[in-house]
Amino acid sequence: MKLLKYLLFTCIAVFFAQEAKSQSIPKEIVTATQKGNASDLAKFFNEKVELTLPSKSGVFSKEQAQFIISDFFTNNRPVSFQINHEGKRDNSSYAIGSYVSGKEKFRFYFLTKVIDNKTVIIQIRIDKQDE
Repeated sequence: MKLLKYLLFTCIAVFFAQEAKSQSIPKEIVTATQKGNASDLAKFFNEKVELTLPSKSGVFSKEQAQFIISDFFTNNRPVSFQINHEGKRDNSSYAIGSYVSGKEKFRFYFLTKVIDNKTVIIQIRIDKQDE
């Protein structure tokens, strides 16, 4: 009986671990941010993207958002980027990451949503971190 409970518990744990893993932010978003590649990141933009950056904020078209993010990456070349926390609710996911550029550190927040079976970025927030 103990063996059966153990096997059942293990199967449930593996299922939930796989489910959580499969619903994380796409690795292509992480890779594009690590490389500072706005055009690769823009492939995931929704038609309208809400941006909040230290120098500019608003709701922008996909093309405008790509230009703004490209400008950010040009002025803040990435040294490193890593995801620190992820979460999911219904068909939306979010990820919070640390972005280092030279002497500057930023906190990235991505909000994604699944639309027509495709993950799209609907919001990016970039906050400058004080030491």
